Amino acid sequence: MTPMVFFGLVASVALLFAFAMLNLGKWTADSYPYQALNFLGAAFLAASAFEPFNAGVFWTEVLWSLLGLYGLIRIYVTKRAPEEGRPQARPRCA
Repeated sequence: MTPMVFFGLVASVALLFAFAMLNLGKWTADSYPYQALNFLGAAFLAASAFEPFNAGVFWTEVLWSLLGLYGLIRIYVTKRAPEEGRPQARPRCA
């Protein structure tokens, strides 16, 4: 089994598992695992479509992986925003 075939199989399992968890209501689109598997699965599929080059699959998966990365960043920024607006606890006096 070539590395590209292995990448394709791992990617397919990752994407299908993420999709199943979303549809079964176990994960939401705003969960790290869902977006991470979308990002990694699409990136691996893009790699597997590079040799031999399959333009349709390659560019679809590049865009899909970028959207997954955007989802991860959006979750991170959204979860950090409430923390930044929260007042800092003052140290106790001894």
